Amino acid sequence: MDLESHTRNVWIVLGTLSGVGMIVAIIQTWAWFSKSGKEVIDLSTLGKLLLNFLGILSTVIFLVMAGVSVWWLIFFKKQYDNTFESETSSQQNIFKILFIVSFILKTVDIIHLIIRQTIIDIFFIDWERPKTADSNTVSAWRTCFVANEFIEIQTFRRIHVPFHLLFALFLLKVINLENIALANSDIILFPSLPAANYTMEYNSVFHVGTAFIVLLGTAIIQYLFYIIFYQRLIGDKILNFVDLCSVSNISVFILDQNYHGYYIHGRSPHGTADVNIKDMIMNLERESRSMSGTRGLQANSTEQIFIMRTNRTFRAQYDILCRKYYDYVGSRRIQKDMERYTDILFQSYQNLNKFLCAYINRSCPTYQYLIRNRYLLEKIFNYEFHTSVDSGLSESIDNILFIDNEKTFTKVLFYGEENSLFLWNIITFLFIDFISSNYVLAAIVTFLLNIIVVGLRNSFGRRNLSKKTLVPRELLI
Repeated sequence: MDLESHTRNVWIVLGTLSGVGMIVAIIQTWAWFSKSGKEVIDLSTLGKLLLNFLGILSTVIFLVMAGVSVWWLIFFKKQYDNTFESETSSQQNIFKILFIVSFILKTVDIIHLIIRQTIIDIFFIDWERPKTADSNTVSAWRTCFVANEFIEIQTFRRIHVPFHLLFALFLLKVINLENIALANSDIILFPSLPAANYTMEYNSVFHVGTAFIVLLGTAIIQYLFYIIFYQRLIGDKILNFVDLCSVSNISVFILDQNYHGYYIHGRSPHGTADVNIKDMIMNLERESRSMSGTRGLQANSTEQIFIMRTNRTFRAQYDILCRKYYDYVGSRRIQKDMERYTDILFQSYQNLNKFLCAYINRSCPTYQYLIRNRYLLEKIFNYEFHTSVDSGLSESIDNILFIDNEKTFTKVLFYGEENSLFLWNIITFLFIDFISSNYVLAAIVTFLLNIIVVGLRNSFGRRNLSKKTLVPRELLI
């Protein structure tokens, strides 16, 4: 057991991957810089680079340490003797420090993720037209319903954390896979009465390696079950939300950066959604028989999800339409201002809704856009190149909608950040386990911290949704 060579190799791998991580962080920051429309590198850009790198560094440290723990479990356990703990004490101390650093950095990364997702600009475009001359007769309940459904899916994940932890504990404590980590050279899941030279103590690194294998395996099983069975036989919550938008005649307009966002086209092919139950059933029946138009934005298409690149002119007009409402609600309202508040709310909503409807319908000559598929490199780097096309007029068109077959818009939801959240959950579990050698305690702490993060995401997400969509918080569940 050449510990010096092993330790040196670990540091080499850690340094190499950290260098690669810095390159990835620079690419991510460059993409953010472009989407934000910045022209000079400022403190916010450097801060973004630092946050991106710290998030990647935490993942690198964790993966290296998890790999080391599995390596020890496979190759060093057979060499375990009475001198093993003393010979590896310095390596285990380094292991502990790196796990602490990884946990702290990944927690910062998750906080950064929550902030990113809860400051987006979002608006629900209502395509319903009034049935009378009075434009105020359009019901708001469809918008409220879609808004509440959006709140419901904002923390939905494919890996159910409580079930994942219980499944892992079942394997570790009931099936006794934990005994693989015993501080001896044997692997005995169900030991009989201990012999004189037998100990029930656990080696911390072996303990982490065993837990990592079990947690990763159970997560893969749960993920495959969701993809193969649940999503196909029971339902895909993301696609169900898109279908709900079409049935409700509501589109979702999202800007996650100043000049970048997502659009979910929910305009009903039947022209109206505020109908009785009979007409609703007949509309769906005609649609299933291809006796009506398609749900896609383009004629005879089914593409409803798009990535947006907008220009400064469009963004400036969007901000102008929202500013009156934002400026008013920014100050403290009192009860006697309620009538004025509702007037401003309603007028702001109508103005923004009309503008976005006209934009999507291409009724505004100033704000034209093109639709195209993403190039292969754009999909690989998850970045849309900012290109403009000559329209034959005095100005070129640089508002572009990219067909989003990969459902990239879920990046504004926990669903689209599953990898980061899963890594944080598993880092938390292994960090607590390493310092306590107690799987039950690790599962409890992981579960509680996950509840806190979900609660924060729901709370701040609901507040942001109310402010940006102009839907009163009282109508959000």
